[in-house]
Amino acid sequence: MLIIKLPTSRTIELWNCMRAGDARALKELHSLFYQYLFSTNFAVCNNREFVKDSIHETFISIWVNRDKLPPVTSVSSYITTCMHRKMIDILKKEAVNTNALLKIDSEYEFAYEEVMIAFQEQEDTRKTLKHALSHLTTKQKEAIRMRFFENKNYGEIALLSLCEQHTVYSHIYEAVARLRYFFKVKHTS
Repeated sequence: MLIIKLPTSRTIELWNCMRAGDARALKELHSLFYQYLFSTNFAVCNNREFVKDSIHETFISIWVNRDKLPPVTSVSSYITTCMHRKMIDILKKEAVNTNALLKIDSEYEFAYEEVMIAFQEQEDTRKTLKHALSHLTTKQKEAIRMRFFENKNYGEIALLSLCEQHTVYSHIYEAVARLRYFFKVKHTS
């Protein structure tokens, strides 16, 4: 495995600044670790887009949870572990409706075949989701995005959408019903 050679004191300083809310520190950590994370994880799964998405999701998660993060002595190890966990989480979520079961050991090593199956299923799920989303109204897409991707409650969505809360319930209910329909049709055909 490639070992990253960064000054520990500098990365710890950036980590602590990021935990305190400094977005520039997060950006610098991202820049410092991007190539390392990409090369080590691309060697495992050989899917550029998935690795890139996982890196970005990892740093988004770190930023969103920055106030809960502990001080660390090895930023490299912490970020690498976060990245591995994020990749596993993404693969698990995208494999929920499939027959493939990922065997994940304590060191996050994947069998090549399992990873390839998971990526194919991920691609199928993305295509189905993209097709299903294209059949939603703009309001439904907006409500789904805020509720499930931004974790906003119905009241917040109503305020941001300038509509009544019961209207938000309706948009989300109808959107979820349509999405279920498209996934049901996909899995029965």
